[in-house]
Amino acid sequence: MRIYLIAPAPDDASDTTAEISMAGVKTPYTLSAAAGIVSVAALLPQEARIRLCDEVVQEVDLEAEADLAGLSINVSQVARGLELAAAFRRRGIPVVMGGAHVSLAPELFRGKADAIVIGEFETAAPRFAADLKAGGLQPEYRCGQADMAETPLPRWDLYPNDRAISGVVQTSRGCPFDCTFCDVIQYVGRKQRHKPPERVLAELRQLYDLGYREVSLSDDNFTVYRQRTRALLEALIAWNGTGGRHPVRFSTQISIDAARDPDLLAMCNRAGLRQVFVGIETGNPESLAEANKRQNLRIDLGDACRTVVGAGLTIRAGLIVGFDHDGLDCFERQFAFAQSLPIVGFNVSALVAPYATPLYAEMKRAGRIVDEDTHRLAAGTRMTNLIPARMTREQLTEGRDWLKAALLAPDAAMARFETYAHTLGSPCQDMTRSAWATASARRHPLHELVPLMMKDKGARRVIEGVRDLIAARPEIGYDLTSILTLHLSECARAAGHRARIGRQLETVA
Repeated sequence: MRIYLIAPAPDDASDTTAEISMAGVKTPYTLSAAAGIVSVAALLPQEARIRLCDEVVQEVDLEAEADLAGLSINVSQVARGLELAAAFRRRGIPVVMGGAHVSLAPELFRGKADAIVIGEFETAAPRFAADLKAGGLQPEYRCGQADMAETPLPRWDLYPNDRAISGVVQTSRGCPFDCTFCDVIQYVGRKQRHKPPERVLAELRQLYDLGYREVSLSDDNFTVYRQRTRALLEALIAWNGTGGRHPVRFSTQISIDAARDPDLLAMCNRAGLRQVFVGIETGNPESLAEANKRQNLRIDLGDACRTVVGAGLTIRAGLIVGFDHDGLDCFERQFAFAQSLPIVGFNVSALVAPYATPLYAEMKRAGRIVDEDTHRLAAGTRMTNLIPARMTREQLTEGRDWLKAALLAPDAAMARFETYAHTLGSPCQDMTRSAWATASARRHPLHELVPLMMKDKGARRVIEGVRDLIAARPEIGYDLTSILTLHLSECARAAGHRARIGRQLETVA
């Protein structure tokens, strides 16, 4: 049995859904390896000959010899996923589709694949394997919630690991919060289920042996259940950088109210957790209340960010524009708010109402949903699938683009780099020992980005400025280098997008 598992590329390379990949480099890199397909591979029959493709860094082999093609689909991959499914089925190769958006909107995929998987595949994997061996897949496999203690080791041995900056270990599923625009709880539930520390360490050892020195702890909220968090951090502290190993630099997702627990933040630093994603969303309390983002209303966001960064955790923050309480002045207000924070990198998006969320239901009832866009737009995009209350969709898109460009502008970016470098707490371990170049088959994309971006006057100023900051604080050099890499990639992508628009305008003219 030959099985070809594919993670399709995002549908729109200009949207921030494509920021999982590096821009401005010839060699394709992904910021985080595609954990879905390696996890599915581990659940398939052991005797199967499995081949993986992460289309962000590889071309799909449409002529592949396969007895089954499997596609893992989120909302940003719907169009490409359906296109690939049709291509394989035209060749007579059965197709199975699963993933977040298949589970949330199965009606889109019925009849477009030979089988669809709705929910968490682990609970249906034995039945699926038996049907596969018997030669008769069911049209649908409805799954329950998986026991995180029983998930097998992912098949990272099949993945193109030399093309990924960060490996991935899923540490939990579920989130207790109910932000109106988030579809996580619709897919994996509100009750968070945790992978035991010993299972996390087993996966970390696997990734370390494959050369990874950066690992994303995939968690919808790493700090929400503090007892679990402390137990896992204690295990990471005991493992990371011991036994002759280089330190591993971890990243994850937290809520900003973790700033209230300085002891927990100190443990994060000791464990090697140096970067966290935080959904800041907005500095407007009315918009936070509208989105039911209660955890952000209970704390001063500026002070909390300074506390987290001061404890040694670099923040990459989500910013959203287009809430009902946002008028045309929201873009400048968000810019001023962002500039006040010790944060360099922001995911800037127009508000989207994902399918199956409370926000989607509310907007649908109000006649404010653009249905044809709902199944192609994810959080992080420049477009929206809803009709804003206080501006047009076009004004929201233009405002979001302005905000993104304003934050990337050299003067603004350099000001934030300086604030960040002066605020960031020192690491408890020497992270510079884990430089990417130490891994045999890997070359960090920054080696390609810097010569390219030095040709741009503004980017050159930022590069030289960051070099000065590293010289002043060499202990945070790894952190500054990592953030500079992401910043330059975003600048390169923005420049590429502007060039594409220019070519389109020339064609029209």
